[in-house]
Amino acid sequence: MRGRGSVKGILVTGDDGHEYLLGFEPTHPQPTPVLSRRSADGRFEPVTDVQEASRLAARQLGLAPRLVGPGMGQHTFLWNAFEQALAALPQPPRWPTGAR
Repeated sequence: MRGRGSVKGILVTGDDGHEYLLGFEPTHPQPTPVLSRRSADGRFEPVTDVQEASRLAARQLGLAPRLVGPGMGQHTFLWNAFEQALAALPQPPRWPTGAR
Protein backbone atom coordinates (compact mmCIF):
# COMPACT_ATOMS: atom_id res chain seq x y z
CA MET A 1 0.00 0.00 0.00
CA ARG A 2 1.43 3.36 -1.01
CA GLY A 3 0.41 6.65 0.54
CA ARG A 4 -1.09 9.22 -1.79
CA GLY A 5 0.36 12.26 -0.07
CA SER A 6 3.93 13.43 -0.01
CA VAL A 7 6.20 14.41 2.82
CA LYS A 8 7.36 18.02 2.48
CA GLY A 9 9.84 18.02 5.35
CA ILE A 10 10.32 17.83 9.09
CA LEU A 11 8.81 20.63 11.19
CA VAL A 12 10.88 21.60 14.23
CA THR A 13 10.33 24.27 16.88
CA GLY A 14 13.62 26.07 17.49
CA ASP A 15 15.02 27.21 20.82
CA ASP A 16 13.95 30.74 19.83
CA GLY A 17 10.28 29.66 19.58
CA HIS A 18 10.13 29.95 15.77
CA GLU A 19 9.20 27.02 13.55
CA TYR A 20 11.73 25.66 11.08
CA LEU A 21 11.13 23.27 8.23
CA LEU A 22 13.84 20.89 7.05
CA GLY A 23 12.99 20.08 3.45
CA PHE A 24 14.49 19.53 0.02
CA GLU A 25 14.85 21.59 -3.13
CA PRO A 26 14.21 19.52 -6.27
CA THR A 27 17.58 20.08 -7.93
CA HIS A 28 19.42 17.81 -10.33
CA PRO A 29 21.12 15.34 -10.23
CA GLN A 30 19.95 14.91 -6.63
CA PRO A 31 17.78 17.01 -4.29
CA THR A 32 19.57 19.33 -1.87
CA PRO A 33 18.48 19.99 1.72
CA VAL A 34 17.08 23.39 2.66
CA LEU A 35 16.14 25.00 5.98
CA SER A 36 13.12 27.33 5.98
CA ARG A 37 11.81 29.58 8.75
CA ARG A 38 8.13 30.44 9.28
CA SER A 39 7.55 34.15 8.68
CA ALA A 40 4.98 36.35 10.42
CA ASP A 41 2.40 35.72 7.67
CA GLY A 42 2.66 31.93 8.20
CA ARG A 43 4.65 31.07 5.06
CA PHE A 44 7.98 29.29 5.19
CA GLU A 45 10.84 31.32 3.73
CA PRO A 46 13.99 29.35 2.79
CA VAL A 47 17.31 30.47 4.25
CA THR A 48 19.22 30.80 0.99
CA ASP A 49 22.72 31.18 2.46
CA VAL A 50 23.87 27.62 3.23
CA GLN A 51 26.32 28.75 5.94
CA GLU A 52 23.62 30.79 7.69
CA ALA A 53 21.19 27.85 7.43
CA SER A 54 23.81 25.60 9.03
CA ARG A 55 24.38 28.10 11.85
CA LEU A 56 20.63 28.38 12.45
CA ALA A 57 20.26 24.59 12.51
CA ALA A 58 23.09 24.29 15.03
CA ARG A 59 21.91 27.13 17.26
CA GLN A 60 18.12 26.87 17.12
CA LEU A 61 17.58 23.15 16.56
CA GLY A 62 20.35 22.09 18.95
CA LEU A 63 22.06 19.78 16.48
CA ALA A 64 25.59 18.55 16.98
CA PRO A 65 28.15 18.36 14.17
CA ARG A 66 28.75 14.92 12.66
CA LEU A 67 31.27 13.33 10.35
CA VAL A 68 31.25 14.28 6.68
CA GLY A 69 30.05 11.65 4.23
CA PRO A 70 30.53 11.29 0.49
CA GLY A 71 28.29 13.42 -1.72
CA MET A 72 27.22 15.86 0.99
CA GLY A 73 29.20 18.85 -0.33
CA GLN A 74 28.43 22.25 1.11
CA HIS A 75 25.15 20.97 2.59
CA THR A 76 26.88 18.64 5.05
CA PHE A 77 25.38 20.15 8.18
CA LEU A 78 21.85 20.17 6.75
CA TRP A 79 22.15 16.50 5.70
CA ASN A 80 23.21 15.75 9.28
CA ALA A 81 20.26 17.77 10.57
CA PHE A 82 17.91 15.43 8.70
CA GLU A 83 19.66 12.37 10.11
CA GLN A 84 19.39 13.66 13.68
CA ALA A 85 15.78 14.83 13.26
CA LEU A 86 14.72 11.43 11.93
CA ALA A 87 16.51 9.69 14.81
CA ALA A 88 14.58 11.87 17.28
CA LEU A 89 11.18 10.65 16.00
CA PRO A 90 9.45 8.01 18.14
CA GLN A 91 9.59 4.45 16.87
CA PRO A 92 6.30 3.12 15.46
CA PRO A 93 4.69 0.25 17.36
CA ARG A 94 5.58 -3.22 16.12
CA TRP A 95 3.41 -6.29 15.91
CA PRO A 96 4.60 -9.31 17.88
CA THR A 97 6.12 -11.82 15.48
CA GLY A 98 6.27 -14.84 17.74
CA ALA A 99 9.85 -15.52 16.70
CA ARG A 100 12.44 -15.45 19.43
